[in-house]
Amino acid sequence: MSAFSRWTLRIDGALLALSGSAAMLAETAGHFFGVGPLAAMRGSPYTIGGFEAHGLAVLIAVLLLRGAAQADRVPWHVVALVTHLFLGSANLLFWPTYAALGLVAAGSVTTALHIAFVAAQAACWRLERQPRSPS
Repeated sequence: MSAFSRWTLRIDGALLALSGSAAMLAETAGHFFGVGPLAAMRGSPYTIGGFEAHGLAVLIAVLLLRGAAQADRVPWHVVALVTHLFLGSANLLFWPTYAALGLVAAGSVTTALHIAFVAAQAACWRLERQPRSPS
């Protein structure tokens, strides 16, 4: 189970880092240059919220990648689970934003991934908490 736990954190961290970085680039390009999928956000004072959220996702990704190397990964599974629960819930709560920006497909994929990682991290958390038999 240990390898599954480690790889779950690694894959989670890598995808969070990649998607968070891509979103930050899209927000920057849209806000300052009016290009890309978030071109409608050009000059918007509200761009900061998404930029900060995606930046924090990248920072959490770095922590998850570091946590994957730890002997006790239980706390990192909890951090990942709560992170995806929060981000997925935010996506659902503010779903009309995806429609307004023409990003329903992207919202659907990211929300599905958040749900999948909630399930995967919960499974790892549960399995890693089980006492190990002496070798």
